[in-house]
Amino acid sequence: MAFRERSAWVMGCTLVLVGGFYLKLVIGDGVPPSSAAIPFVLGAVVLSIAAQIVLAVASPREASSPVDERERVVIEKAAHFSSYVLATGVVVGLGAFMLSQDGMRLFHIVLTSLILGQLAEYGAQIFLLRSRV
Repeated sequence: MAFRERSAWVMGCTLVLVGGFYLKLVIGDGVPPSSAAIPFVLGAVVLSIAAQIVLAVASPREASSPVDERERVVIEKAAHFSSYVLATGVVVGLGAFMLSQDGMRLFHIVLTSLILGQLAEYGAQIFLLRSRV
């Protein structure tokens, strides 16, 4: 498995783990979203940095190598695909806000679309790297 693919797997799993923790805080424990956002962001940043350090230590040559042309195309295609997921979520959130004037609902829809957009990007990277595009 290539370094970029391992990185996408780790980042996707990190995002699912931290996103699940956020949902547990907000839905399960009843913590206000403004209070739960801080541990969500800090957890995502700390876990992402720690995971990337572990990956870099495990394979330093791959980690320090520049992105090759095929990987660049994969990264661009994955980002392009994920932008549709993000944009769809934002449009849905804005539509829901126009109907209900509920700012907290807008916040959750946009946050969910950010998470889903990133997961779509990591998933597309994994798929495209494996399909040798």
